[in-house]
Amino acid sequence: MHKNTTKQAWLLALALIATSSGTLAQASEQFVGAQGFRTMPIEQLEGKRYYAATRFPAMGASAFLPDADLPAPVRAMLILDSHEGVLPHVRYLVNYQPTSEASAPDSTRYFVEITRFNLGPAVHADLVGSVPAKHLASIKTFGEGPHVRWRFAMSPQRGMAAGLDAVSRKQISAKEAQAMDCLGQPCTQLASNEGPQGRWKPQQITPLPRSFKRTTPEGPVPASIVEQLLAWMGEDAQRTMPFAPDAQRLVFVIAANASGQERQTTGLARNALVFDDAVGTQWLRFQQVAGMPPEAHTLNQRRH
Repeated sequence: MHKNTTKQAWLLALALIATSSGTLAQASEQFVGAQGFRTMPIEQLEGKRYYAATRFPAMGASAFLPDADLPAPVRAMLILDSHEGVLPHVRYLVNYQPTSEASAPDSTRYFVEITRFNLGPAVHADLVGSVPAKHLASIKTFGEGPHVRWRFAMSPQRGMAAGLDAVSRKQISAKEAQAMDCLGQPCTQLASNEGPQGRWKPQQITPLPRSFKRTTPEGPVPASIVEQLLAWMGEDAQRTMPFAPDAQRLVFVIAANASGQERQTTGLARNALVFDDAVGTQWLRFQQVAGMPPEAHTLNQRRH
């Protein structure tokens, strides 16, 4: 399933070096304004609905906004969920590119694409055969809402590490969602992907600042898992490269309560461009079941 990982990393490196997308402003316009996407009003996305005390308990405790230091994909996920509403059974596919122009290496812009899959109807259908009808909740309880894809162009601005430059949204059909790949597994498949085979090493959980509410009765907030995975990637996830429209350099797949009746949150991430002479691809995974302590592992695949 992962035999092409080395080839993908090599092609990615070539794409990042050879791409000629003009200025980052032009790249942002093309990325966010792609066919089928509808531009979202930034002033509404950053309104009271987003900056709610339920999401940011420390709101107003400082002169700075509580999300001022959040990495781009983390803030983007929180904004998406604040607009779409939280789903109890969900999977996120996050593609993240920190970029800069070759002619202006100090310029920085973050490109984030998030596809959110509503797995509620599939989980309900999966339980129909094993749970008596009188004990099975209605399908509405499992979460209502379409599959959606959001695109964010972000940059450091006005005291924000990842301020919004432009945002767009597109609804994804069930057929399109079923055909999408989440790091080697169909995105709408209920079972969570554990990544390639290899000698996975335990990873220590990194303490994170209490920027936002990181846990709910259903488990860890998915955006918090992405921040944890980014922290483990270290400087690699902060280095900028020229923008490449089709690159998949930093990819995250986060699933919450995707299968079974027990609460479970999983995360799988791949860094396809490691700045290391020996490592070609870095994989990270996270898992937390019900009230148990989280577990994390990393796998470094050698460069060929």
